[in-house]
Amino acid sequence: MTSFSSSPPPAKSPTPTAPPDVENENTDPTQTPLPPPPGYGVTGILRRWRHEDTLKRVSLGLRVLGFVFSVLAFIIMASNKHGRGRNFDEYEEYRYALAIAILSTLYTGLQSWRQIYEMSNGKQIISGRNLALINFFGDQKETAFDFD
Repeated sequence: MTSFSSSPPPAKSPTPTAPPDVENENTDPTQTPLPPPPGYGVTGILRRWRHEDTLKRVSLGLRVLGFVFSVLAFIIMASNKHGRGRNFDEYEEYRYALAIAILSTLYTGLQSWRQIYEMSNGKQIISGRNLALINFFGDQKETAFDFD
């Protein structure tokens, strides 16, 4: 008895070829080399520095704006005296809101001061990684308190 295999014979795989020589393709001496892509070189570095400075200024402006609104919220809540049944002092929830306004004012005030100090002196008070963690958790807690 002879046994036959039902699988087809293996197909020949194409032989690999070397990639084309890119450096020697355009050897025309009259052709000028391409300029570097945008974002590289001195102009790219200067553009990136301007962009980073703009982001720092906008961030500072938003922090100062947040500080102003926090101070306004604190002042409005603390000075709310409208008579019996309408004072913040009589309700536990209003005391909580006043405490959150105080914490928000302190946090945004300290962050604004830190950013102004760093922009004026060029020295960081807190290292980059620790600062990122403080910003993240502080902003998250501030937002969570505002929505509670």
